[in-house]
Amino acid sequence: MKVWPRVLTVALLAAAVWFGIGVWQRTRAGLDFEAAARAELPLTLVIFVVAAGWVLVSDRVRGRK
Repeated sequence: MKVWPRVLTVALLAAAVWFGIGVWQRTRAGLDFEAAARAELPLTLVIFVVAAGWVLVSDRVRGRK
């Protein structure tokens, strides 16, 4: 299937942006990098799953399958 590379790319990009912004905000607030990264990981995984699902659903709605 040609869908999976696109799904993984978009989901990884969304998760990386989310993680980067979250860590940046937490380190600016005074947390050290390790604690900020650990705090952001669970929600980053949720963002990855939601973004992957979003791409799959939007592709099916548009007829790309």
